[in-house]
Amino acid sequence: MSKPQAIDKFQLITDKLIGLIERGVKPWTKSWHATPYQNLITGHQYTGINPILCSIDSTINQWEHPFFVSFIQAKQVGWAVKNGSKSTWLRWGGTNVKETENPETGEVEREYYKAFKFHNVFNVACIDDSNSDVKIDSLIRQRKVTISGNSELRLPEIEQFIGQHLPTTQFGGNVAMYHIATDTIRLPEYETFSNAAAYYATYLHELVHWTGHQKRCNRPLKNKFGSWSYAFEELIAEIGAAMVCNQLGIDSKLEHHASYLDFWLKILKNDKKAFFDAARLAIGATQYLTAVQQLEKAS
Repeated sequence: MSKPQAIDKFQLITDKLIGLIERGVKPWTKSWHATPYQNLITGHQYTGINPILCSIDSTINQWEHPFFVSFIQAKQVGWAVKNGSKSTWLRWGGTNVKETENPETGEVEREYYKAFKFHNVFNVACIDDSNSDVKIDSLIRQRKVTISGNSELRLPEIEQFIGQHLPTTQFGGNVAMYHIATDTIRLPEYETFSNAAAYYATYLHELVHWTGHQKRCNRPLKNKFGSWSYAFEELIAEIGAAMVCNQLGIDSKLEHHASYLDFWLKILKNDKKAFFDAARLAIGATQYLTAVQQLEKAS
């Protein structure tokens, strides 16, 4: 008897993403839940690419709550996965080290490599708790975060986050961009933006581009406008800005020209791992920004 064919998670997730973009939906810039995507049982909040993976399936299936559990966790508390439910694939991993002894010198040499694996979870909309004393609604009430509707209270924190990186920024005009030759961010004046969230989302988008400089994360930035590499860097900045906006609690919705969406579709259709590559580089950018912030706090 032949083994069942393994699910190609890269292709599965990329196909979902293509379907959303073709409908004009960008899940990484969707308004984030007041309560972060997380495991309902443990309260562990998902980080990196995983909130975006949750957002893709939540958008497609119109799930109300940002809570997920594994099949085993559900079974342990007496819950059952509803018939016909499809899981959400999350990705776990990091940098591992392999130590070997050099036979000539006797010194221990370390080789660093990245490793990851996919793990499936189910949204609580896919779970039946009718035969258990542990009720989903009760746990949701415990996990949900209530935040003030006055987003202005969070603006000083965002100003501090940006200020700690000390990017050279020129204000004025009607163009938002990062200029690599002068290592300078250019932004329109604050007052010209429709609201504070739009201003900060745009600033953070350009700040992610800023991390690509060779003295920071060293990404290729001298890309011809309209080229594949130009669109790919824009995708990195989109995802990275969404991650930072999520961390700082602001709406990351940004409008982009339809040509970007067309380029992203071509990229995704030609390479099933392109989204994951862009997300990996975006995570590197956000980790750089966060590391600078933590260093400033410790000093």
